[in-house]
Amino acid sequence: MLKKYSFSYKISFLFSFIIFVLAFVLFYYMDLQSLTVWTLNVWDTLAETGNIRAYYEYSAMNLYGLTHAMVGSDILIYLPWAVWNLPIWLLQRFAGLAAIDHFWMILYSKLFLVAVFVLVLFLSRKIAGLFSPEKEDLHRMLFLSATSFFTVTSLAYVGQNDVVVIAPFLMGIYELLKGNKKRFVLWVAISIAFKPFFVFSYLAVVLFIEKNLLKDIAYFFGGFSIYVLQKVLFIGAPAYSESLSYGPTSGALELMLQAQLTIPPAGLSLFFLGMGIVWLMAYFCPANSIESFKNYVIYLATAPMIIFFLFTRYESYRPFYLVPLLFLLMMTKPAYKRLNLLLETVATGSLMYFYLMDDVLFYNPAYMLRLSEEMTTPSISAWLTSMIPGFGYSAFTAIFFLAMFLILMINHPAFHLKNAMLEQEEEVWLIPVRSLLYGLPMLLALLLVIIY
Repeated sequence: MLKKYSFSYKISFLFSFIIFVLAFVLFYYMDLQSLTVWTLNVWDTLAETGNIRAYYEYSAMNLYGLTHAMVGSDILIYLPWAVWNLPIWLLQRFAGLAAIDHFWMILYSKLFLVAVFVLVLFLSRKIAGLFSPEKEDLHRMLFLSATSFFTVTSLAYVGQNDVVVIAPFLMGIYELLKGNKKRFVLWVAISIAFKPFFVFSYLAVVLFIEKNLLKDIAYFFGGFSIYVLQKVLFIGAPAYSESLSYGPTSGALELMLQAQLTIPPAGLSLFFLGMGIVWLMAYFCPANSIESFKNYVIYLATAPMIIFFLFTRYESYRPFYLVPLLFLLMMTKPAYKRLNLLLETVATGSLMYFYLMDDVLFYNPAYMLRLSEEMTTPSISAWLTSMIPGFGYSAFTAIFFLAMFLILMINHPAFHLKNAMLEQEEEVWLIPVRSLLYGLPMLLALLLVIIY
């Protein structure tokens, strides 16, 4: 990195690292508890019944009294984590140590997410290396991904497994950029089988790389092949359908139809309008050079996820799906690095404000070190809303929307506006301010614990 920025980056990384470690060690969120138990249930099911089809029925017994009574996803996403958690399952099975009752065992389970995120950063570095040989650019992209507010929230606070979905998708993108389409389909198929959040990105990229619609259909079936196979494996399995009705993809269509324009006869879904524009653009855009091809692939992998978060309602940890794609996208326009960073900070800060004011579960001190029964500390949202009149949700939603829209616009491969305002040099203070802003929820949670 340039000497001018090295100190501010080091200070920012140190602060972000401290925030991450504090959230990682102190918070014991309900999703982490459930996911850990469900991975251990894989081994319990095999040990007790010898039949993996009994997994959902066994988990539905909810032997540990989880807040989430039933498994909400297909089994494939739990298998890598189950392998990681085999040592604590052996302790639970043969030493009588219930993982959910031992903090150090839960911390071991949580480390799996960090290990997969290291893999995500490694894959991001491989992809970024295809765009720029400059170490400064590569390090900056990795820094922004690692210190993203969404990274801290998903991995350290909530302990969600979305990072497991991101890793194979990135591997697929890397294989495509290297020219191997078959491996691209295979890795994306694994990602979709884990959770189908990247299906819209996959379709956009496919429409770009293949203009023959019959072959596009073949790509579509290839991408869903593993997803369908695991569905077939559990057809008629006890408690399977009921369990998935509690999962993240349940009611997905209703979420996509929430944001509408009042246009006769039935209204217009902004989500499908935006997605349709991206798909049409992908199909009709030619790749005039290798560089153009690479830029469009990254753009079309990222744009559908941005549209998803613009026009649907989602949990505070879901925007993690933008990491590291958003920062890879920003890397394709080095001339706009300052503007991109400003827009990313403003967009994330606006969304963070909304969750601080609206979501009672967001960095709730009650989940800190499992002290929920003893603590009388209020949630951050309850504390803030009692102090700040007029929450300004619509204003901050507008700021988030505008910032993300501008990111989509200026990072489009065909956008080449020469403007001194767009190409200003990044201020030294911008990165530290970003880190301080993203550390605010953790600091507020600690403040409430001290006060109350």
